[in-house]
Amino acid sequence: MFGRYVCAAILCALSASPAWAQSVVPAAASYFARPTIEDAALSPDGRRVAARTLIDGRPRLAVFDMSGAVPSVRPIALPEEQRLEWHRWLGPDRLLVSLLLEREKETRLVRIDIAAGKLTQLGPARAVESGNEILHVSPDGGFLLLSAAVSGRPTPGVYRVNLTTGATMLEVAPQDHVWDWYADSAGVIRAGMAQDGKKSWMLYRKHEHDRFSRSARGAGAGGSGIDRLVPVRGTDRGYALAQTPAGRVGLYAYDFPAGQLGALLYEDAQVDLDGFQTDPDGRLLGVEYSADRPETRWFDPYMAARQVQIDATLPGRANRVISTTADRSRSLVFSEAAGDPGAFYVYGDGGAKLVAAVSPGLTGKRASEMRTVHYYARDGLEISGYLTLPAGRAALGLPLIVMPHGGPFARDSWGYDPWVQYLADRGYAVLQPNYRGSTGFGRGFVGKGDGEWGRGMQDDVDDGVDWLTARGIADPGRVCIMGASYGGYAAMWAAARNDSRYRCAVSFAGISDVAAQLAYDHKTFEERDYRNWKRRIQGRASSLDTLSPIARVAAVRMPILIAHGTADETVPPDQSIRLHEALSRLGRAHDYVAYRGQGHTLQGPIDNADFLERVGRFLAVHNPA
Repeated sequence: MFGRYVCAAILCALSASPAWAQSVVPAAASYFARPTIEDAALSPDGRRVAARTLIDGRPRLAVFDMSGAVPSVRPIALPEEQRLEWHRWLGPDRLLVSLLLEREKETRLVRIDIAAGKLTQLGPARAVESGNEILHVSPDGGFLLLSAAVSGRPTPGVYRVNLTTGATMLEVAPQDHVWDWYADSAGVIRAGMAQDGKKSWMLYRKHEHDRFSRSARGAGAGGSGIDRLVPVRGTDRGYALAQTPAGRVGLYAYDFPAGQLGALLYEDAQVDLDGFQTDPDGRLLGVEYSADRPETRWFDPYMAARQVQIDATLPGRANRVISTTADRSRSLVFSEAAGDPGAFYVYGDGGAKLVAAVSPGLTGKRASEMRTVHYYARDGLEISGYLTLPAGRAALGLPLIVMPHGGPFARDSWGYDPWVQYLADRGYAVLQPNYRGSTGFGRGFVGKGDGEWGRGMQDDVDDGVDWLTARGIADPGRVCIMGASYGGYAAMWAAARNDSRYRCAVSFAGISDVAAQLAYDHKTFEERDYRNWKRRIQGRASSLDTLSPIARVAAVRMPILIAHGTADETVPPDQSIRLHEALSRLGRAHDYVAYRGQGHTLQGPIDNADFLERVGRFLAVHNPA
């Protein structure tokens, strides 16, 4: 099933986890159990929830009736050999689903009448590669707008599908270079975003029967750095997420005829906005962002008061309102905690009724605390991150795992992470630093990561360890580093530098040879973009070898666990294989495992559980809790 190399020193040293860790913690497989519920959607009348769920161990589409004291669950029978892609409500008693026929490589739209259990295909089946995208579904369930390929044209058009008869007509013909279409809440295609090389522009119209014209400035979303664009029906205005002068993503008004941003409507002082919500009339309801934890700032007084009520009903959790009925009587809420992958609730009548938990097997386990932390790097830059503390232990002299995220231009956020919880449940504190270059904190903070691969980024990780040990929270003699992708590189780099802060390292899909990785990436970049990307990594370093663990393999003395998927197309598996082979030639104790058929992240509970179990055994030897 997988290749494996374990040095004799590790085999001889393996020992059981301490009794404290064995007493109450879930098995590794529990952290990766199939979700009991996902993709939940509230019916327009708030009485039902449609979701993917597990019934007799099999994933099924089901409808949860919320009218009783306890939800009743009704499975929806779908054709065999057809996989559910997505679902949404067409009214209180009808669903629209997209089914994938993998053998024929086709997708079909199907209407489901719940009471009769009747399935009706709407329009013809379409090839998977046609790029079907739902742009709008009318509130009354009468029609939808679908962006899809048109025969003989390289760019998509927009089809109107009657959801009663299945009749399909081309609503908007393809336009040269237009790859993205935007509809307003009335179901009118208002804008198309064009892209030709590095040039971008917008086609726009105000009314359904108007001709499209090119915006006055000729600047589309790409040219304006816009992340999201929403037109308001019956007007020439809209909303957009875009970079502010301060370098953070904020919410702007948008002038469609001019093709340019208007007034800045909202900007958070610390973090980028993730999204925003409007009602069908275009009234701004709130903005979404993730500072200490994910949250929504509601501008609408009713929704702001409802959020306060929900948070009081489900305290200590991140509670996100997914949707609310038109009469505002009920809301679907997803509620999660650091130690709990979450649950869906229907909130109404002053209370929250549980639909289902994502992972009931973890319900009731000891809750590990996840704190937001801030510390200063050696050059004075403030770094934020998350510290998860094991339940039932004082925050004093704890064994520590520092876990830098991948990317490196990404970020960690507050919430459930199976790796973190597995470790915390076994007695480890876990630090997840958002080192310089992490996204979500503005353009300036991202830019501070340029040229700092393995240098300033690594220093920020190390400085987080020093900060925790200086405060007495972490035991300086019991610290390991663990990560995936760039985080795996950081673990390899700590081992190659033989950093005295760390007793051991764990790398999944890490990069050992930066020059080889860049050469692999080169095929996906245009030449100028590739040169810029290389500069962002190499910075002032004279050679990429000075950043590569493989070039310093002789210095690796600490124990290291190396793992990689054999089908990884992001970081080739030979990045780990070569380091493993070099360590083997030197006779250095290490552990290596290859997961056959797995990509850049492990899929499925079996291999995920196997990896965490290996990590647990490795740490029990080299950094016992």
